[in-house]
Amino acid sequence: DYTIPMVDSSREYGKRGWFGVGVPQANPTVEPEFHRLLPPDTEAFALRLRSASPDPQQRAIDYLLQLPVLAKDFATLRVDAFLFACTGSSYLVSDDESAAVCAAAEAVFNAPVILAADAIRTRLQEQNVERIALLSPYPDWLNKPAQTYWARQGFEIVAVQQVEIGSDNTDRIYALGSADVEPHLDALLNSGADGFLVSGTGMPALSVIDRLRASGKPAVSSNSALVDCALALVESRFERQPFGSSE
Repeated sequence: DYTIPMVDSSREYGKRGWFGVGVPQANPTVEPEFHRLLPPDTEAFALRLRSASPDPQQRAIDYLLQLPVLAKDFATLRVDAFLFACTGSSYLVSDDESAAVCAAAEAVFNAPVILAADAIRTRLQEQNVERIALLSPYPDWLNKPAQTYWARQGFEIVAVQQVEIGSDNTDRIYALGSADVEPHLDALLNSGADGFLVSGTGMPALSVIDRLRASGKPAVSSNSALVDCALALVESRFERQPFGSSE
């Protein structure tokens, strides 16, 4: 367990929170969205998640399984929490293996690790969402495991929309803009869902969730959920709750 102080007055910058952020190696979206979402007096420090594999599925798996080793790159940098900004890894790695990897990484960081998928689940549950409409830019090989994952978490999936990237390589996600998502929003809004889940940290999503929230229903993206959970952790002054636990 970790006790997080409300304010660390010894810090020149980021007195209210230092967050490590695991960013997939070519992802250009996480840091800009975190910059816009984090409040003043908090700071994010990026750790690039790396894999030498040419296969996008294996890369997503490597990002998570190699985290305890990659965590050593932070050396003596002590963060209040580490935010793992690759949602797809959780769809491809078993819950038990994810929990074991997080525990090993937490021992290196000496701080809690929050996975993007766990943060999304937490935020949806906090807002009493049971029926979700799922939007992602994933090819089928990742979109189908995503649906399986969220059904296993106890959510009823009432609609699925895929933003086409024209490739099985998820690196193509990074060329998307919010305009590419716009044609899919009406189907989500008319789905009868309790709330909306925009999965993936690489597709720009801030304007998308703003549009969905204008309906009066909750909308959660991977990056917004990570920031919300990190801020709740820092502000609480209490020992952390295990976001990676499904109990």
